[in-house]
Amino acid sequence: MSNAKQEILSIKRDSESVDGQVLNFLKTDPISPGSTLSDAVMVTLKTHWLPLVLYSRGVRGEQLRLSTLWALHQLEAQANLIRRICGIDVGR
Repeated sequence: MSNAKQEILSIKRDSESVDGQVLNFLKTDPISPGSTLSDAVMVTLKTHWLPLVLYSRGVRGEQLRLSTLWALHQLEAQANLIRRICGIDVGR
């Protein structure tokens, strides 16, 4: 068993609230086969925050560039998915 310090996040929301519906959606419709709600939450958090976390910790150069490109790709893909599913035409 690892002695590494672990960060714990617990989120409870009323299942009828928008937040609860989002959590239920992520739990019942995983982003990839075999993934869990925890996996979906972590991917979402890393997509939004990883480049800024790395930058704040002094990471520069290729590691920051690659992490930033990965995050931007994920965010752009999600934006395109939302546009497509919700029928939003942005004149492309």
